[in-house]
Amino acid sequence: MESKQITINDVGVQMYGSTAALRQLLRSEGNEAYVVRISPKGYTLVNGVDYCYVGIRSKDGTDYSVQAYGKEAIELYEQAVKLRY
Repeated sequence: MESKQITINDVGVQMYGSTAALRQLLRSEGNEAYVVRISPKGYTLVNGVDYCYVGIRSKDGTDYSVQAYGKEAIELYEQAVKLRY
């Protein structure tokens, strides 16, 4: 059986940064998604890298997660707090 590695570009999936993905999920027309969890402010992994996790639930019950590392984690946290309500 032959295996082939497929990248996101091969299947035409649009790439988003974490904050853009968060906004896209929360503002999709008819989706009515909301933030259910945000990792604590300033959370770092054991290797010292900043990390942020945002849990999102849509009105149809589908759960999504957006994660970021480093500087982008700080930006994601700030954006998620602003868009939480």
